[in-house]
Order: sequence, then C-alpha cells, then structure tokens
Amino acid sequence: MARGFLVSEYLDDDGVPWRLNVDGDYAVDPPRGWVTGLTPGLPPFPREWSPRLVVGVDDSGRKQRTRVATLQAPLWTGASLSFTFKGSDGILRQAVVIQRIGEKRRL
Repeated sequence: MARGFLVSEYLDDDGVPWRLNVDGDYAVDPPRGWVTGLTPGLPPFPREWSPRLVVGVDDSGRKQRTRVATLQAPLWTGASLSFTFKGSDGILRQAVVIQRIGEKRRL
C-alpha cells in the first residue's frame, strides 16, 4: 500500500473539482473514488467546508469514518457496503457502512 499523503481530486456536489490531500492508503482504494492524476491548477478544497463521509462500524463496535471523493463512488452509491482502514496497530481492518454524511459548506 502507498504511504504518506497523495494529492487527489475531490468533486463537490455541484461537480466542481478540488485538490485535497488524502492518506495514500485510502487514495488508491477504488470504492472511495479518488483520482490521483490531477489536472494542474486545481484549487485547494476550502478549509471552511467538510467533505462527504461514510461512517461504518468495525468488528469491535467502534465507528470509523472515511472521506469519499465523488457522488458516484461505490461507497457513496451503496455498491460497496464496507471499507478497509488501518487500525492503530497497523493492521488493516474492515468496517460495515451504516451512514452517509453529505458535504457541508460554511461560508
């Protein structure tokens, strides 16, 4: 898996592309919908906004969250019902999706 952060493309609810740093392990996971080969000159994702999230429950009952890049990403559409994440022990774990939270824009 990738390490560090990768500059990735986030499409807001209006279809406008933004630049966003994403954990390298998650940026290469297709169900999250990230694109890492960016068009030069994309503006950074506004700090005042919150990207859309998918919330899941892991095998120990804890809630886990992950950002989702597009409205068409399998995690957002429901085509993928779980996602992996790296636990504090460095082991990959799985969470089952229980909620989707839309992006929030604060002006």
